[in-house]
Amino acid sequence: MSDVRPQDLSAPGLLAPLRHRGFRRLVAGQVLSTLGDMVFAVSLPFVVLRMGDAKDLAVMLTLLGVGRVAGAPLGGLLADRWSPRNVMLVADLGRAGVLVLLVAATGPAGGLPALGAGIVLLGLLEGVFLPAYWAIMPTLLDEEELAGGNAVSEALMVTAAMAGPLVGGLAMASLSTAAVLAVNAATFLVSAGTLLAVRARRAAPAAAPAGKGFWAFARRSRLLVAVLVMAALSQLTSTAMMNVALPIYLDRHFDDGQRVYGLMLGAQGGGLLLGTLAAGLVWRLPRRGYLALGLLVVDGLVLTAFPRLPGLLAPLSAMVVLGLAAGVLSVVALTLVQRISPAEILGRVMAAFTAVTIAAFPIAAVLIGVIVARQGPESAFLVGGIGVLAVSVIGAAQRAIRNA
Repeated sequence: MSDVRPQDLSAPGLLAPLRHRGFRRLVAGQVLSTLGDMVFAVSLPFVVLRMGDAKDLAVMLTLLGVGRVAGAPLGGLLADRWSPRNVMLVADLGRAGVLVLLVAATGPAGGLPALGAGIVLLGLLEGVFLPAYWAIMPTLLDEEELAGGNAVSEALMVTAAMAGPLVGGLAMASLSTAAVLAVNAATFLVSAGTLLAVRARRAAPAAAPAGKGFWAFARRSRLLVAVLVMAALSQLTSTAMMNVALPIYLDRHFDDGQRVYGLMLGAQGGGLLLGTLAAGLVWRLPRRGYLALGLLVVDGLVLTAFPRLPGLLAPLSAMVVLGLAAGVLSVVALTLVQRISPAEILGRVMAAFTAVTIAAFPIAAVLIGVIVARQGPESAFLVGGIGVLAVSVIGAAQRAIRNA
């Protein structure tokens, strides 16, 4: 039975999705596996560096990213033809098996080629999993509960992602590499167990009729195309700033740049958590497109001004604002795509949404890296801020976005 109070369910909101047992089980399993993922993300660089050097680490991270991008279209196609739940179940069991094999790959008898093969498979299975995860939500929740469900899910994932590095650091300090990998494998097995207990509230739709598949929908839906383009451009101009330009800027302007970088990411994470929760409430507002465009403008202005902010408190406050805007935008965009997409092709639509955001990041990292190397991080912030403002202008020119 749910422990949600009846008065909390008087209108669809943040707590309403929790009355559904399937949703609770799904999110609980994914929070645990996300925590395991973060532990693995912390341990991976050290595992690779013990076996190779920095170039090997770059190759491994590239392989992981390539696997994710390649897996997303496959995951969307399988989710539509099979079922999101079954795709997620196979992906979780597959990742658990790969992690068990990686225990051998990181041992004396293993090597970098075996580790690289395992990382490609992990990335591929993660790419397969993600669109299925977002495609299963509408089968578990009522349409008016989707925004709240996405907000709760994203908020819990952000919390797990924030706790992951701390847990991962402690795990690496107290456990062997094999034990850390085994723990991560166990989280995927638990996640698979929760999926076995999840039952959809609505039957899976039939296959899309001829002429009504993904590409036909994309050609006639200006709103979908606009959201995908804006999501990709936002990744290209904003997200990579936090991972490339920001640490270099802080290292040059603060004596303890590493500590300050940790504070900045913590501030951004706090804002992201607040933003994801707020998105479940602001979804009820009319003309959400104008809200999204306004947040993009704020994001662009903050990025442009960031290098000129004095002291430490002002940049920390800016990071909270950036995180808040990102949290609201991600949930609003996700819910919008889920609600406008036909059920029979939702997996493929979510695969496109996943692929453009995943693929945009490594491209953005290279572009921002070139700007930082040639002009410095300050110029990178200026370019990134102008890029986000350009995205808002592009969106404002689209009636489908303004009326969303």
